[in-house]
Order: sequence, then structure tokens, then C-alpha cells
Amino acid sequence: MSDLTRRQVFRKLLPDTQDNDDRAAAHELAPQRRPPGALSERDFLSTCTRCGKCAEACPESAIFAFAEGTGVLARTPVLLPEQRPCTMCAGFPCTHACEDGALRPFDGRTWRLGRVQIRTEHCLAHQGPECGACVGLCPNEIIGITLTAWKPQVTDACIGCARCIPACPTSPPAIELPPL
Repeated sequence: MSDLTRRQVFRKLLPDTQDNDDRAAAHELAPQRRPPGALSERDFLSTCTRCGKCAEACPESAIFAFAEGTGVLARTPVLLPEQRPCTMCAGFPCTHACEDGALRPFDGRTWRLGRVQIRTEHCLAHQGPECGACVGLCPNEIIGITLTAWKPQVTDACIGCARCIPACPTSPPAIELPPL
């Protein structure tokens, strides 16, 4: 039998709405995969007018919007590279379409979205036969995945664009982009 204090019993029976509100606010301010040039999450959320012009300017249709009903995140642009990779297109037209300053043009050629991981238990090359379908797909001459002894290895140069995920012939893909 567990020795619970009276307060612990009540906490189990009656969820603390303040704790729930704090968790929701922390989730909404957690880093998201924003389009290139995005301000910090807090500044982005207070600056973005949710106009959708960045998504309209994206030639790859790689910018999505959070659904209505998602609190402060609603209608803000987000990248979902696992579904549609960001190609890091020349000039980043999404940044120039943002008139409110939530996305700022920058001089970089890439924007870090994370770092992919290889699930070796699903990877063909790690199971025996050669593959390498994920190699050489990174944007702007980045070498994010190399072959070492015919097995793919993620390098520190990986920016998480996720172009390699749909190229993976296994199901589920042996490459994943962990949440931020």
C-alpha cells in the first residue's frame, strides 16, 4: 500500500488546471520547425500575422499552417520535412514574402531544421545488401550522409531537410527526423 499524503490524493483525483495550462503554454512556446529566417519562437508568435504569404511563396509547397484550435500556434507557418522536404531554394522566397518581419531574409544557403537519424534495424545497408539511396540528396552541396563501409552515416553537416526520408526504399523508412 502506498503512503500518499492528502495533497497527493487530491492531485490524483482533481487535475490541477494551472499545471495543465502551464504545460499547454510550454508546448506552444516550444521550438517548432519554422520556415527559414524565423525569429525565436516567442518573438515569432508575437510578430507573425498568420497571413500565409510565406506558404504561397514557397515553390515546393513545403510550408504548412497549424490548424485552427491549436492555441497561439493556430495558422502559423511550420515546416513538416518528413512529409514535404524543404529544398532550401535559392533566395528563400518565403522570407521575402513575409512583410511582418517574422521571417527575415538572411545570407545563409541553408536553414537548420534538425538532424536525421538512421534506424539501423530498418536500413537495408545495415542489414546486408548495398543501398545508399539516401546519399547525395542534401541541398547546396551539403554532405549530411556519407557511406562508411557501404553503410550510411549521418554527419554533423546534416541540416534536417529530410530529402533522404522519401528516398529510403524501406517501409517504414530507415531514416527519421526526431522532434525538436
